[in-house]
Amino acid sequence: MNFSKVLSTSIMTSFAYLLSQTILILTCLAVPNASSTRFLYDGINNYEKAELYSTSTSYVFRMEEDEYIPGNILFTDLHSLRTTDGISVSTIAGSPKSRGYNNSSGTSARFNGLYGFYQKNSTHVIVADYGNACLRMIDRTTGQISQFAGTCQTPGHRNGQVGYAYLTSPRRILLDKTSPTTLIVSQSQASSSYAYLRSIDINTGDAGVLVSSGLNHPKGMTWDENEDILYVTNSHYIAKITWSTKAVETLIGSRSPNNIVGSFSQSLLTSPKDVSVITQQLMMVTEWGKSRLRAINMASEVSMNVDIFGLNSGIYSFAQINGSTYVGTKGNIYNLGEISVRCSVNASYMPGETEVKFGLSPQNCTNYLVDVFKTTVERRVALKAEYSVSCDQLILQGMFEKALLEPVLELKMTELQDICGNGTGCNMAVNMTPSYSCSNNTLEVRWPTDIVFAEHVKEIPAKTRDMLTKAAENARRENAEILTLSIDPYSLLPRVQENGEIIQTVLEAKCIEDGKVYQESTDTCV
Repeated sequence: MNFSKVLSTSIMTSFAYLLSQTILILTCLAVPNASSTRFLYDGINNYEKAELYSTSTSYVFRMEEDEYIPGNILFTDLHSLRTTDGISVSTIAGSPKSRGYNNSSGTSARFNGLYGFYQKNSTHVIVADYGNACLRMIDRTTGQISQFAGTCQTPGHRNGQVGYAYLTSPRRILLDKTSPTTLIVSQSQASSSYAYLRSIDINTGDAGVLVSSGLNHPKGMTWDENEDILYVTNSHYIAKITWSTKAVETLIGSRSPNNIVGSFSQSLLTSPKDVSVITQQLMMVTEWGKSRLRAINMASEVSMNVDIFGLNSGIYSFAQINGSTYVGTKGNIYNLGEISVRCSVNASYMPGETEVKFGLSPQNCTNYLVDVFKTTVERRVALKAEYSVSCDQLILQGMFEKALLEPVLELKMTELQDICGNGTGCNMAVNMTPSYSCSNNTLEVRWPTDIVFAEHVKEIPAKTRDMLTKAAENARRENAEILTLSIDPYSLLPRVQENGEIIQTVLEAKCIEDGKVYQESTDTCV
C-alpha cells in the first residue's frame, strides 16, 4: 500500500493504514500552523477475492460489454472473438488455438492474434488482426469476415483505402471522441517511420496518421473523463497526449523497466498493457503477466500496486462492466466486484497533539479527500444521570456548593468506571470534575470520560455509543446513587427514563481557547 504526497508544504506526514480497523493515523512531524490543510490519501484496498466468471481457452486480451447480446461479455481469446454469459462460452469467429489467415466465415475463419476490437454497432465488430497487419470486420448476423482497413498479410506504412493502405502490428482500436467517424489504432512499433497511432475512417476504412512521434510500442489507450487527453501505454511507460495539439509527454515510467511505486517521478513500470480510466482521478493498468494491477492516481500523482487475493494468474485485460470489475487471464475471466469510490473526510486535531485520527467510510474508497484542521471545539463523551430533587432545598441546605457536592460526585467516578471500562475502551476522566446543574426540580450530573473528539464529530460514533449503552444497561441504579449528607432523603437514586435508561451517554462541547465561550445554538466559540 502506498500513500500520496501532501499537497500543502505546511504539513509533513508519515502514514500507517490499519486495514483491519479502517482507522487512519497521521503522525505529524510538523503540526501545521495554518487553520486548514487539504491533501489526498490514496487508499485503494486490495481486492479481497477474485470470483471465476467464465473460462476461456487462451489469453483474454480484450473484453467489454456485448452490444449484440445484452448481459454478455464480448472478449478476444487469442485468435478468436467469443462471448460469454458467465455460464457458457460461444465462439463468434476464429479458433483460440489455431492461427492463420483466411476469409472463411464463423469458426472456420483464421486470425493471427486479436488484441483489440471495436463494436461498430450491435451486429458488426471490427477486430485488430495483429499478426496479419490489418483490421477486419465480423458480421455477427451471418458470420462473414471481410477486410476493413489496411492490406492483410502486407505490413508496412501507407495511407489510403482498404487494400491499398498498409498497417503494422495493429493493437488497440478506440473511437476518437473528438471525431465520431474516426477510429484510433495503436501500432506496436518502435520506429516512427510506421507511425504509432493511425486514423481509420469508421465508414470507409481509409487509413491516415495521427501521431508519429513520442511513443514506443504503443498498446492500450483510454480517454480521460473530459475526453481531451488520451493516455497510451507504451513499452515501459504511460504517455499523455493532449489531443487538440497531439503533444506527447510521459506521464509515468521511463524507457527502463522496473516495478517501483510511489510518486510519478519515482514510479517505474515493467510492461504496461491494458489501461482504463475509472474516475477523473484514478486510472487502472495491467502489466503483462503480473497477477496484480497498478493504480495511477492523477490528483495526488502517485502509483500503487493493487493485489488481488487468491489470484495467481497473469492479468492481460481489465474492464468495468455494469459496475463490476473484471480481469482477463490465460484461461479465465474473473469478477473482482465493485470498483472503489472516492470519499471525503474531515480530520481535526487538538492543539498539542502529534497524531490526527479519523474513521474512514465503510465504503471501499479509491482515495480520500481529507481536510485537516486544528479544532477550536473539544467534544467529550460523558455519562449522564438525572435525579428528582428540590433545587431550592439543595441551595438552602448548602448542598449545591462545590465544597459539598463536587466531592460526592467525584466519588462516583470509580463506580462508573465499571461501565466505561467494561470492554468499551474508555476510562473515566478522574482528573476532571463532573459538571452539574439543577432546574425544574431535576438535578443533572455529567461525568466526563477520556473519549474526546474534534469539532467535526457532531454525535457519538455508533460503535462507541452502542458499547457504552449496552454496558450501562447492565448497571444497577445504585452505581449512580448520590449521598446528599445534609438533606432528607440522604441519598438520591437516578431517574429511570422513558426508554428505560438510567445512565445515558452524551457528547459535551467546550471551547479550547481560553476566554472563548461555546454557543450551542451556533456550534461556535465566541
